[in-house]
Amino acid sequence: MRLSTLKTLLIAACAVTAVAGCAATHTTTGTVTAVSGTPAPPTARERAVAEAAAILRAFAVPPGGQRLPKAPDALKFPSSTLVSTALVDDVSFWRAPGRPQAVLAWEQAHLPGGFTPEDASFGPPSRYRTFSLTPVPGVLNARDLVVEVAAASLGQTVIRVDAQVSWQPPRPASEWVSAARVVTITQLPSPDPHARRPPAPVTITGLAVVRGLAALVDSLQLSTIGLTFLARAGGPPLAVAQGPGACGIVQFSVGGQPQPALQITDSFIPQVLRRAGLSWKVP
Repeated sequence: MRLSTLKTLLIAACAVTAVAGCAATHTTTGTVTAVSGTPAPPTARERAVAEAAAILRAFAVPPGGQRLPKAPDALKFPSSTLVSTALVDDVSFWRAPGRPQAVLAWEQAHLPGGFTPEDASFGPPSRYRTFSLTPVPGVLNARDLVVEVAAASLGQTVIRVDAQVSWQPPRPASEWVSAARVVTITQLPSPDPHARRPPAPVTITGLAVVRGLAALVDSLQLSTIGLTFLARAGGPPLAVAQGPGACGIVQFSVGGQPQPALQITDSFIPQVLRRAGLSWKVP
């Protein structure tokens, strides 16, 4: 995901306990075998590693191109990268005859089908183009091939090829909201000094509504309205989620301890207001 900006609201979600959920993502190598002897399906991270390798192989080597053993000085660091804490970046380096713009144009014309041209920068000193495959919902959030070129001596071009794949990590067990019986919904004031004053916080004790709102928070995937779940009215908060911020993420904590951020959808805030029976005008 590359950055976009959303309005800031607060979500505070406080629960009595956190139920066991998906375990945190761990780096694994080799084949994992279940107790029955049947190979376990690959994790999202393992799929991302395999996908990045396949994308890197999809790079079409220009005529006369030769692979380089290490990064040329002009391309030691990528000019474009995915914004993700769950990212595989597989990279290779090449040298080919011709001017940078011609080499980049040749690559775009000879990539396998399925890649869509996306972000681009045309330097100097280097220029790049991102080519994307369709994400795999809930598993691989982004699948990009980034080709960056720069002029070298003797009419040559050096090339950096990054296969960038981000995967969707499971939510850790500590981040699930459960057993909440009270929810407080708060709209944060707008940074605009001329904006209308936000409505007063609303506390809801109806168990069906509280459980429905808790389920909404639990349905968010790892990545401004406020929800505060409590064991009882007036009790201390045990979990807090705040967002959305950049890229639509919700900052989340349990018992005052920060947890991995969550990713919301465009429908999340409208669903919160609808379930809570509120007619707030959220910018």
